[in-house]
Amino acid sequence: MSVFASVLDLLDVPARSAACPGCGADAPAWTRVTVDGLRVLTHDGDVICPRDRNFGAWTQPAPVVSLVRLEVAA
Repeated sequence: MSVFASVLDLLDVPARSAACPGCGADAPAWTRVTVDGLRVLTHDGDVICPRDRNFGAWTQPAPVVSLVRLEVAA
């Protein structure tokens, strides 16, 4: 620890949360990056948050797939 105040101390900037604002995971380096014009929430600039609205994991139930057996007349 330094005897001198840091710039952030002088500016009285509040400390940033270490939790990801999207999923709440412990990600102190979370950031938003621009990908093809979309703002994407990442945990460290590389790992996309699983709850990101643009590129995150599918959070809704998967659509039901119905398989119908077709018989071919001989």
